[in-house]
Amino acid sequence: MSEPIRPSELEEVLKDVVNVPEPDAEFMNSLRARFIAEGHASAKKNQETQMKQKVFSRRLTWALAILVLVSLVVLFTRPTVVNALKSLFGYVPNVGIINQSSAVRMLEEPVTVVRDNYTLTIEQAVLTNDMSAVVYSYMLPPDYVIPDSISTVNYPPFLTLPDGTRLEVERAGHVESQDCPQCYIRYLMEFPPLAAGVNEVTLEIPDLVAVPSNTAPREWKVQLKFKPADPAAIAPVIAQVVTPMPTDISTDAPTQSVDTYGITATLEKFVALPDGYILYGATSWTDSRVPPYGLVSVLVSITDSAGAEIPFDYADPGMFAAPEELREYWAFKIGTNFTAPLKLTFGMLASLPADGGSFTFDPGPTPQMGQKWEINQDVTVNDEVIHVLTAEQGGIEPGYFLFAMQSDSNIIGASIIDLANPPMGGGGGGGGGLPEPGVPFYSGFGYQMPIPQGPLTFTFMNVEVLVDGEWVLNWTP
Repeated sequence: MSEPIRPSELEEVLKDVVNVPEPDAEFMNSLRARFIAEGHASAKKNQETQMKQKVFSRRLTWALAILVLVSLVVLFTRPTVVNALKSLFGYVPNVGIINQSSAVRMLEEPVTVVRDNYTLTIEQAVLTNDMSAVVYSYMLPPDYVIPDSISTVNYPPFLTLPDGTRLEVERAGHVESQDCPQCYIRYLMEFPPLAAGVNEVTLEIPDLVAVPSNTAPREWKVQLKFKPADPAAIAPVIAQVVTPMPTDISTDAPTQSVDTYGITATLEKFVALPDGYILYGATSWTDSRVPPYGLVSVLVSITDSAGAEIPFDYADPGMFAAPEELREYWAFKIGTNFTAPLKLTFGMLASLPADGGSFTFDPGPTPQMGQKWEINQDVTVNDEVIHVLTAEQGGIEPGYFLFAMQSDSNIIGASIIDLANPPMGGGGGGGGGLPEPGVPFYSGFGYQMPIPQGPLTFTFMNVEVLVDGEWVLNWTP
C-alpha cells in the first residue's frame, strides 16, 4: 500500500504546477470533456455514497479538494497523464478500445462447435459498462464450393439471457483475420451491456455471416460464460496530443488558391502492442465549404529519424464523425523496427461544391459499348480550368459514359450531372495513394435506357482538390 502524501511533497507538486506553462485551452476542453463523459457514472455513484455518510472531517475534505485540484492540473501538464488514462481505456485485439472505468469481464475460454464439417469458434467476448462485444470466426468444409447463386439473406445474431431477455446486435463488422489463415471470416458483434450479475448467456446465430443462403447449417446456439478479465489481456491506451508542424504552403502552385480550409491533423492516442503500435488520430477543418465527410486525409508516408520508410497498415479508428461534424478519424498500425521519432506526412483531399461550368457531348443515335469520342473542351469551374478530354461508353451496361479530364491546377477529381435527365448513377474516379495534379482523372454518368437524344449537357456538381501544403506529425513512443 502506498504511503500518504506528506505536506512537503504536496508543496513540491504545487510548485511544479505553478511553474508549468498554461495548457492550451482547446486541449484542456477536449480532455475535460472526455473525463466528464467517462467519469459521469462513477461520479454519480460516489455522490450517492457521500450523501449517505453523516460526518466528514473538515481537514480531510480540504485535503481532498486540494489534491483533486492539483491532480487536474498535473494531469494535463506532467507525465502522470499516461498512468491516469491507462486506468480508463484499454485495447483488446479484434475488439478495439474499451472503457475500463468499471470492471471488465471476458470469455472464460474459446468455444468451438462443429456441425456438418462447418467449424464455428467463439474466440472472444469482452463485457464493459458500455457494451458486450463478441468475436466469432468459422471454417468452411474442405470440399465447399461457392454456389452460382450468391444470395445471402442472413438474419442477425442475438444474445439470450438466463431470464429470457433478448439483446439485439447494435453494431457488427468484419475483423482482420491475417493471423488466422484457417478462418474464412472473423466477425465482431456489439450488443448492449450486461448487468454485473449476468455471467452466462446464449449466443444465437441464425445464419453465418457472408455464407450464401441455405448452404450451411443454421440456428447456431452457443453457451458463453464470463470471468473477470486478466489485466494482461488488455493493452493500455496512452492518450497524448501531438502538435502538428506548421503547414508548409507551396508558393509555386500554378493557379490553385493556397487556402487550407482550417485543416488540422492531430495524433490523439496510441496503443503499445507486443508486435507494434496503433496510432489513433483525427483530421478536422473549420471551413464550411468543405462539407461533413468532404475531406480525406491520406497518409503519404511514415519515416523514422534515419529517413527509413516505415510500413503501415490501416486500422479501425473505432470512432465515426457525427452527421454535422467537420472531422475525420483515422488509425494506423506500425511495427517496432524503427528509430524514433517518427514523421507522419499527410496529404489532404477536399471536396468542394462547384460554382457551375458545363460541357456538351453528343454520342450519336447508336452508341456502342467501348466506343470513344474526342471532346477537347475547356471548362472553368471555381475559377480553375478543367480540360474534358474524351468520353467512352464503358461499364458493363449500355448508357454509362466515362469522361477523362485533366487540370493544370490542384483539381484531381470531379462529379457531373445531366440536369435535364434523372441520373441513374455518377461519380468521380481515382486510384490508390495520393493523386497528383496534372494527371488525368475520370468522372462518369449513367442513363436509364434508352439514352436521351443528343447533344447532352453535363454540369459540374463538385470538384476534389489536393490542398496545398504538407501536414506533418512527429511522434515518439
